[in-house]
Amino acid sequence: MHLRSFEYFRAVAIVLIVIGHCYGITGWVIDSFGERVLANLISGGTSLFVFISGFLFHHVFYPKFVYRKFLEKKFKNVYVPYLILSVLPVIWALVIKAPFPEFYFGPEATFYDQIVRPTLLYYWYGGVMVYWYIPFIMAMFIISPLFIWFIRIDLRKKIYIISILSLISIFMHRPVNNWSIVQSVIYFSPVYMFGILCSMERDFIYDKFKGKDFHLLGCVIFLALVQAAFFEASGNLQKNPFEFNWIDIAFIQKQILCVYFMVFLHKYEHIDSTLLKTLAGSSFAIYFLHGWIIYLISTVQSYYRPYYGLHLLPILSPLVIWASYAVAKRVKRAFPNKSRMLIGW
Repeated sequence: MHLRSFEYFRAVAIVLIVIGHCYGITGWVIDSFGERVLANLISGGTSLFVFISGFLFHHVFYPKFVYRKFLEKKFKNVYVPYLILSVLPVIWALVIKAPFPEFYFGPEATFYDQIVRPTLLYYWYGGVMVYWYIPFIMAMFIISPLFIWFIRIDLRKKIYIISILSLISIFMHRPVNNWSIVQSVIYFSPVYMFGILCSMERDFIYDKFKGKDFHLLGCVIFLALVQAAFFEASGNLQKNPFEFNWIDIAFIQKQILCVYFMVFLHKYEHIDSTLLKTLAGSSFAIYFLHGWIIYLISTVQSYYRPYYGLHLLPILSPLVIWASYAVAKRVKRAFPNKSRMLIGW
């Protein structure tokens, strides 16, 4: 059964992810309480993507799941575009020795320390062009048998497991600079499992929250206000796993936001939106390409620096999305049989 609402959910998720990555080119300095609240609502779109991925894992892949075929398809459609699109950024990173040279480059002036080691690490961590999500999600795909087991256990055990893992995530937080794949897997696993659970119990959720979607949105806004009141930083906080830095309020907020979008968009299951379908269909290509567009815009920032501010976000974010889509569309037309391998679409 095709769920148009989750197609639209993918469109919403990619828009939020791109907006969250456009802060730098707008020159937006988040300092006031109201700006922190807004940033808390916008940031952390990755959780939406992970939730959707978990939902679709059960809804689409589970009924005919074959581990080897599943991995082969994901490697071809997800990891290969990452390998190809990372070539130029990695070469450029080797030339300029950035970002984070102290992490990627070795101490000695040898071919291994200055070329081989950083190349392997950049690819391993996805440290160029905000591609860290790809090594992480591939790790999630590799441990798919664990999620198959999760699907087959009873509901009470599912709820216990999600609750315990969520508690760990709330105190552990996301990894610093998204460097630790293991920490990302632990942090996002309950989100993925929650997506699976919502797929399995979607009829109950639709019925339970029918007409109450704005109550969910109210909870989301309340948590964004609470985080803005107690933390200077916005969005998902990052830290080493065993350090203590209070709880990750954004983790809770984003899970409620996922249910909100699930319920809210379900009301429009019968509406045919060309814009949302286009964004959803090209969402992975937009993800792969938007970092390139942001980089190109960043090279001309000096020309509009006097106009820096939040007001540029609703201007530059749609521009980045449109440009990413335009490039993806050209690649798709030029290489109709290879574009999926090149840009994920």
